[in-house]
Amino acid sequence: MIAVGQTIGNYLITAKLGEGGMGVVYLAEHPVIGRKVAMKAIHPELSRNPEVVSRFVTEAKSVNQIGNEHIVDIHDFGTTTDGEFYFIMEFLQGEALVDRLKRAAPLDPARALAIAEQVTDALGSSHQHGIIHRDLKPENIFLITKGHATDFVKVLDFGLAKLTLGEDKVSHKTRTGSVMGTPYYMSPEQCEGKANIDHRSDIYSLGVILFEMVTKCVPFGGEGYGEIIVKHITAPIPSPRALNPLLPYAIEAIILRAMAKRRDERFQTMEEFGAALRDPEAYLASAPVFEADGAPSAPIALPNAGAAAPAGRADSVVSGQVVFGEPDADGHAETVPVPTTFREAAGELTPGPEDDIFATERKPRHTGLILAGAGAVIAAGLAAYLITRPTPVENQPKPAVATVPQVTPTKVKLNFKSDPAGAAVLRKDTNEQIGVTPFAVELPAADTPIDFLFKKDAYREKIEPFAPKESGQVAVTLVANPAPAPEQPAPHAEVKVEAGPKANQAGRHKPPAGHKRSGHAMDEDGVLAPSF
Repeated sequence: MIAVGQTIGNYLITAKLGEGGMGVVYLAEHPVIGRKVAMKAIHPELSRNPEVVSRFVTEAKSVNQIGNEHIVDIHDFGTTTDGEFYFIMEFLQGEALVDRLKRAAPLDPARALAIAEQVTDALGSSHQHGIIHRDLKPENIFLITKGHATDFVKVLDFGLAKLTLGEDKVSHKTRTGSVMGTPYYMSPEQCEGKANIDHRSDIYSLGVILFEMVTKCVPFGGEGYGEIIVKHITAPIPSPRALNPLLPYAIEAIILRAMAKRRDERFQTMEEFGAALRDPEAYLASAPVFEADGAPSAPIALPNAGAAAPAGRADSVVSGQVVFGEPDADGHAETVPVPTTFREAAGELTPGPEDDIFATERKPRHTGLILAGAGAVIAAGLAAYLITRPTPVENQPKPAVATVPQVTPTKVKLNFKSDPAGAAVLRKDTNEQIGVTPFAVELPAADTPIDFLFKKDAYREKIEPFAPKESGQVAVTLVANPAPAPEQPAPHAEVKVEAGPKANQAGRHKPPAGHKRSGHAMDEDGVLAPSF
């Protein structure tokens, strides 16, 4: 396994930036020229998984085909002698959009438009090369300072990218009906698990991100994956101006067009989307008008449909960006981002830590596979909606969207790891040993944190709390016990000196030749003279 201090290719690993279920992100440096890079590596046990390896290779291939200044650069790709796949990326200094939103949402509309316009430039180039991102979200939009530009955009993490041109047509769809992406930002067709996802899915996702930047809310929230997905497919789009009355009508019109339910009613290219962002008023003067449910109409409708206000984001490792610090006065963690090139070092296979943003509670965003269970929820929700929907009548109020109960797993799978391995793991509440690292175990899902105690001979015990809401990983680094202090030599026995004639009796120790006496309180053999 790659470790700090190891040399991989031409780079020395100097720090570990983040770790997740799929891989690890390291900071590395060229020992001669001092160039700093970020290294993304797959966990050794996943290197035998063809799906993971395929997505990893696709990410490196996709980025290098595009070559846009707003997309992170990947410099090198390879495998270690242990079979771990890795690639070397540029090391970015800045913050992810998700962290900017945590600090400053809603953003000033002009700033939000400038950020979104750069994303259209990046993904416009991507789409021209036949590459669809399919996992666009604030975690994958990184803001750096470049020259005089303080919000220079870098788009990250093409791990779910779909190559649609040439011989390399990659879908990363593991089974029929599976859905890949992050539910809060997925397009309706992506939520339905359709095979023919095209570039207009990215346009929808960017519309959701723009909605969040100017309102600090995502348009569709819910108690579980299924409810969010059904809302993307069926629910009217909430009015951004109902959440932010200061927002210009033109920007709302752009958002509603980008988030149209039907693909042929959205912007048809990122270039068209970008042109609207550069001059919203000109767009409004000539563009078709959309109601909040995405259907063309004469007037602009401004319903008071509620959006989902994200909750306070927990400290997390997000694609190499490590969030440190103590909570501030408002209870939010102070963040000191370790700059890197992508979010979710864990990749997209297992859920990451909670990552909500603002004040009202909602479920965390997860990049991952929402498999057959979510498909069943989608089908049930759509069936209920279609059965209960009344026949449309002019000027009749629209029916309420069917709600879907939260799908909560009864058990979750936790992976336990320690550095070094071989630590016994106990539950503090029951004092029961559940395994020796590395191992995996299934536990009942719960919101209450459990204290897990890691114990290993010659190492300090460590307690790691973890709330098993969803499957995940509990990993710790153990600290060796300090070496025992060396034994001190026994003190010299006190020498008793007598006064008088017996003081010079035979057998007394004499100083060596040339020894100089120091101080007036010493007698000739170096022993303090007695006090009288």
